[in-house]
Amino acid sequence: MRFRPLPASGLVLALALSAGLAGCKTASVQAEKTWFFACPEPGSQVTWDDGRSLAFDGADPADAGICLARSGTAPVRLTWGMVEGTNSEGSGHRPGMVSLFPAKTGGNASYTANVSYPGSGIRYPFETRWRVVAFEPLEVPAGRFDTVVLERMVTGTGANASQSFTVRYWLEGVSGILLQRKVELGRGASSLLRDLRATAVTLPPPPPRLPPPPGAPSGPPPTGS
Repeated sequence: MRFRPLPASGLVLALALSAGLAGCKTASVQAEKTWFFACPEPGSQVTWDDGRSLAFDGADPADAGICLARSGTAPVRLTWGMVEGTNSEGSGHRPGMVSLFPAKTGGNASYTANVSYPGSGIRYPFETRWRVVAFEPLEVPAGRFDTVVLERMVTGTGANASQSFTVRYWLEGVSGILLQRKVELGRGASSLLRDLRATAVTLPPPPPRLPPPPGAPSGPPPTGS
């Protein structure tokens, strides 16, 4: 198991791939806290305290906002690394959450997610609001990490107006892996989402350093006389 400990110098945040942009994930201290979304790199794995594990395969080649993973042999699609592509989660999250990234404290997004159930043909609209809550350290059974915290507030409309719930997500600042999720139900509400905490996180090793080309100088450059 590998995890990234908190540095003594302060919070380390990820400057990684933003949706549609190519680049390398490197951690650096930010004067103004900013976090660019990127799917967990291929080979990353997480196990949560509900017994479920995901092995990540990177971003969908056609859409950097969709993360591909496997739960055993079953494929999993995660919108922005957090919302699974299931009927119970509904649709509309991919475009609705775009304004959250790059993530800065206080950033927000609002849209309507439509939930439908197979066979019924009925669509249930839920007003959905997101905000970037904070950048903070987090300790879970998998270790101690720097995280970005996002909050999702869901309210039903029409006949479902009494339904509401709030979900908080803690994403690891460099890898983007979901480390913790907490669900708070409003009055009369229900949700298939449950609390999660990561019990193990495995990250792929960094790429090997290439040797210098033949004849290249080594060591520090010579100083002038």
